[in-house]
Amino acid sequence: MSTDTVEMATRGQLTVLNAGLTEHGAKQREHRLALVAGIVGRPGLNSTKDLTRAEATKALRYLDLAEEVGEIQELIDQYRPAVTS
Repeated sequence: MSTDTVEMATRGQLTVLNAGLTEHGAKQREHRLALVAGIVGRPGLNSTKDLTRAEATKALRYLDLAEEVGEIQELIDQYRPAVTS
């Protein structure tokens, strides 16, 4: 029997993740979820609260790298929801 437990993302991780995405222009919840789901490879992610600690770490590192190399805006735009009229 396995005693491994999955550690969920910390409140601090989720705060930094959501605040950072909002700061860079992903102001809608659906937009932030699409971004994070794409980064961590979890289509259909319903809430950032469902992220594991490892997934949150991966997303934060990916976003930091994108910002460092000047590609954060392209990433934000890539997952921007289509505007419907």
